[in-house]
Amino acid sequence: MLLRRALAAALVLAALAIWSPRAAAAHALVLESSPRADEVLRAAPARIFLRFNSRIEGGLSSITVIGARGRPIPLPVAGAPEGVPNELSAPVPTLPPGRYLVRWKVLSADGHVTQGAFRFTVAPGP
Repeated sequence: MLLRRALAAALVLAALAIWSPRAAAAHALVLESSPRADEVLRAAPARIFLRFNSRIEGGLSSITVIGARGRPIPLPVAGAPEGVPNELSAPVPTLPPGRYLVRWKVLSADGHVTQGAFRFTVAPGP
């Protein structure tokens, strides 16, 4: 009986290993951002900065900020400094106080497109 349970557990683990998604190992993921996800800022950021876990194609990447009224603001993506192929930044126009959504989409070096989003808030002044 114990042997059957062990064999069944081994088969289940083997099946999970074969069919489980491996996206985390293959695609570009954000390691660091500025502003940080859910950060509340006293002033609007001058730029959006993203650092990924792998090399990305900056020229084929995009960053968009969406304000409270749902109006997307596409940002001009600046490639990373030479020798730092896993970073993106984009200047941000002046933003009034409110909650914002940052959407990013990148082509990673492995040829996969990865996208994601995070929010930040610009607090009203004193």
